[in-house]
Amino acid sequence: MYRIICESYKNFINDFLPNKTSDYRYKIMQPFRLILDESLYLEEKKKNSADFMKLEDFLYRVKQNIEKYPEFKSFLWSLESRNILGRNYGVLSSREFSEQLKILQMFLKLAYWD
Repeated sequence: MYRIICESYKNFINDFLPNKTSDYRYKIMQPFRLILDESLYLEEKKKNSADFMKLEDFLYRVKQNIEKYPEFKSFLWSLESRNILGRNYGVLSSREFSEQLKILQMFLKLAYWD
């Protein structure tokens, strides 16, 4: 599951490079780059960056509503094994959460799998 999301994320992001990086979907998915690189995740965690807080917020909200999003159980377990746990920072808007959720669900359906 983790591998599918990571590879799909890379393919998704590549669709926007180099000329469409101002696209809303590209921007809202930037926090997820932190799950690809543990050192980057730790660096952003130290800084308590906006991307770090948005990623943590997303994971927290999914985990709190796992009965609504059971397809994410395995993904959350994979992240927890990497000490990426999720925390409520209250920085992620409902719109951002909804869009991120839709995109990750596309990843799980292998829409960006290569």
